[in-house]
Amino acid sequence: MWNEIKYKAEVIRDFEPLPRVLSSPQKLAQVFMNLLVNAAQSIEKQGTIHLQTRILENSIIVAITDTGSGIPDHILPKIFDPFFTTKPVGKGTGLGLNISYNIMQQLGGDIDVDTTPGEGSTFRVHIPLREP
Repeated sequence: MWNEIKYKAEVIRDFEPLPRVLSSPQKLAQVFMNLLVNAAQSIEKQGTIHLQTRILENSIIVAITDTGSGIPDHILPKIFDPFFTTKPVGKGTGLGLNISYNIMQQLGGDIDVDTTPGEGSTFRVHIPLREP
């Protein structure tokens, strides 16, 4: 994953201290890996990826913001659909966001997105606060 990012983006970390939660580290790692790779791939030449953690009500929010191409309005409703991709044949399966969305649903959480075409996107992962 770092090879996808290191030549294209500066990674800015803004982490708030977080409590331990009952969840699946492997599944969360898959979600974050998919989102980070997508963020890097959305940046054409050079940009930034901003990682932020916060606690909001009964959730931990992990926001991943990129300065990439953003998502056009006509594509936005399809981004979590299985096999939907905007990448050329052989460059993507169209499963990363679908898998990430399904994992978060299984964990009782969610993923949402704010995007501006030409400016970038912010994907927010909502992880329920459940103590171990």
